Formats: sequence, structure tokens, C-alpha cells
Amino acid sequence: MQKLKSLSIAFASAGLIAASVGLAQADTLTIGYIGSLTGPAAQYGLAGQEALKIFANDVNAKGGVKIGDKSYDLTIVPYDDQQKPAQAVASYERLTTVDGAHYLFVQNSPSTMAVKTSVEADKTLMLTAAFAPKAIDENTKYTIRIYMNGDNIAPAFAKWLSENVKGRRIATLNQNDETGWGFSKTMEKFYTQDGFTVDNELYERSLSDFSPLLTKILADKPDLIDLGVTTPGTAGLIVRTAHELGYKGQFVQSGGGAWGAIVAAAGKEAVEGMMTMLYADPSNAEYQRIAAAYEKDVGQKPNELIAPWYDACNVLIKAMQIAGTVDDTTKVNAAFASALPMNSLQGESLMLGHQQILNVNYIAEIKDGKPVVIGKIQGK
Repeated sequence: MQKLKSLSIAFASAGLIAASVGLAQADTLTIGYIGSLTGPAAQYGLAGQEALKIFANDVNAKGGVKIGDKSYDLTIVPYDDQQKPAQAVASYERLTTVDGAHYLFVQNSPSTMAVKTSVEADKTLMLTAAFAPKAIDENTKYTIRIYMNGDNIAPAFAKWLSENVKGRRIATLNQNDETGWGFSKTMEKFYTQDGFTVDNELYERSLSDFSPLLTKILADKPDLIDLGVTTPGTAGLIVRTAHELGYKGQFVQSGGGAWGAIVAAAGKEAVEGMMTMLYADPSNAEYQRIAAAYEKDVGQKPNELIAPWYDACNVLIKAMQIAGTVDDTTKVNAAFASALPMNSLQGESLMLGHQQILNVNYIAEIKDGKPVVIGKIQGK
């Protein structure tokens, strides 16, 4: 009898120990991601996915994050939208109803526009890399852009370009969609203000032979060709084709974020001297750290967009900590005003605009196949 009693106490003690271990374990905070993980824009989509995973690995390695009176391990749940709005809608429904995600990152404009109405109705907090101006308007409450878009970049970039290049005739190329329309109009406005003559061209995403379009453009003898927000693989094809047709002028990449793919597709000689926007300074030690983590996981060098994605997740977590909750997205959304300003991964200042994180972009010139930072744009 005494032995049975001792066993009972032992089992009870074991149960208490197990319960204590369970209480000590961190809860899970699920953050969703919808992006183009395959296809021509995969370089952009993978940048977002991997940056969020690297951030989660960084904080989880330190014991997770403390929000309110609980500790959480971060889990990133990604879905490939294949650049199809219908696929984004399906992914959103699964994330919110099956995966239990109240927080969502979306990589592109079409997907952002496809889920925006649901996001606002459900009070899901969405952070987006959408460039389309309509992604954020006066009625937007639960959508936050993770970095500067064309309205922030264009004035400073156009002015800088006008002061640093000789030519004054510029042709812009953008895809015929929500992102391309908005960015094309914005850049035209500010290029014109700074003394450029502008020829805007839109092309269908399915276009694979750019010879006829570029023949038309080159007939007007542009000094510069701006690739705008053209996706990486397509931009490389345009550069290569333009050179084959005899173009000797300069390329500009005002949308930025794809210089590596352009060099790979067109060759470094064809891209020599191209002016491009960067979302990170490649020489920054902290950027190099997360870039190395990306390359180890993916097997290729990253797009610099990993930096603003990483920063955005950091801002989101800080807002949750200030709000003291992961369940009340309205409180977390309001806490962004207190979370910013804060320092970025690279030590630059992140500020708050209207439903937008205002960061620092870099202007670089491609020299011998590598970007060399020669200017900087602070968000306003």
C-alpha cells in the first residue's frame, strides 16, 4: 500500500513537472505570406518569404518574443500566388480560416488589391510591398506598405538623375497592369518636371519578343531607357534585345531591386553604367549577414528587398509589444505610430507615413557587374 502511494505521488509529481514544462513553452504566433514564389517575379517573392523566415529564426534563437505576459515563437506560413489574384484570394482564405493568421504579408500589387476588401472587413493586418498607388488610399486602415513607393521615390530620383546624366530624352517601359500604370504615370510627371522628354510604353506580361516594341522606341533615339518596375528576367531580356538592335545609351532602373538578374541575363558589358535603385547597401555588415543566410537556404544570392521585408517584420513585432497583444489587430495597428521612428537593419531611420513605413533607398551605378552606391533617398 505504501509502495502504491509512493508511485501515485511520483506520477503526480511527474504530471506537475510536465505541466510546468508545458507552461514554460512559448506559444506560436503565425504570420502569413502571399507572394510569387514561382515564375518571372519569383526573385521578388522569395525575397519576402526568406526575409521573414530569417527574422523568425533570429528571434526564435533568442527565445522568441515577449508580448504582454506571454512568449511566442514566430512561424511563417507562405503561399505561392503565382501572380494570380484568384490564387491570392484562396491563399488568404486558408491563412485566416485554417492557419489562424491575423497578420499577413503580401508581395505584389495584384494580390494586394484582390484581398484588400477582405482584409479591411476582417480587420486582418496586412503589410504589403505593393507599388500600386491604389493599394493605399484615404480609406485604408488595416493595410500598411512596407517601404517607399513611386510617389516617395520619383521626385528625388528624377531630380538626382537630371543633375547626374547628360541626356534629356527618356523612354520608360513598364508592364501593362496596376503596378505599371501607376508607376509609369508617376515617373512621367517628375521626369517632365525635371526637364526630360518622356516616351511611356506599356507591354503585356506575356510578351516574349521585344524587338518590335524596342525598334519603335529606338526610332525616337532615347538617351536613356528606364526599366521601371519591370520584373527581373524580363528586364534582362529588354536590355539584351536593345543592345542587339544597336542601342548605345544608358539604362535606368527606377523601380530597382533586380540588378543581379539583369546582369545575369544581359551580361555585365550590356549593363555597365546602369543607374538603379537599391533597397539595401550591399556593403552593410547586417545586410551581408541576412544575405548570407538567404544564400545558404536558397542557393543563390538574394534580391536586396530582403532588407525592407526584414525591417517590416521587426516593426510589426515592436507594434505588438507596445500594444501588449497579438489578438487585437486594431490596437496593434494603432501602435505603429509609437513603434516608429526606429532604426532599420542597416542603421537608417524608419519613419511612419500614411499607412506606410518610410525607409531609405540607395542609388547605385553598375560597374563591372556590381552596384556601387553613389546616392541616397530618405523617405518623406
